[in-house]
Formats: sequence, structure tokens, C-alpha cells
Amino acid sequence: MLTATALASLQNTPAIEQIAVGGMLATIGLIASLSVAEIMVESKCWNGWASSTLEMQNTPLLLVFLAIVAFKVLMVL
Repeated sequence: MLTATALASLQNTPAIEQIAVGGMLATIGLIASLSVAEIMVESKCWNGWASSTLEMQNTPLLLVFLAIVAFKVLMVL
């Protein structure tokens, strides 16, 4: 009975590969979003709405990126 419970709990935990793929997608999204922000700063479309929208998108992605870096550092230690 104990092995069935342990096996069931292992199936619900995310694998390291899933974390790596999610981190890769978050990093690509952050780079793309920051690139768009840099391009839009120089255009006539830049205004308060565009600034706040991109800031709303960049902040969570930046936090995820920092969590990924911390996770990778802890994996090395």
C-alpha cells in the first residue's frame, strides 16, 4: 500500500524537463517583450498606455526569470 501511495504522489509532481521547457518559454517571452519595448520607445506609438501594458507583462516574466536563475543555481550547489 505504501508503494502505491508513493507512486501516485510521484505522478503529480512536475518533472525537471517540464520546468526547463517552461523556463525556456518564459525566457523567450521576456526577451521578445523587452525587445518590443525598446523598439516602441523610439516610435510615435509610445504613450502611457503602451508603457503600462508592457510593464504589466514584463514584471511577472522577470520574476519567473529570476526564479529560474535561482533554481539553476541551487541545482548546481
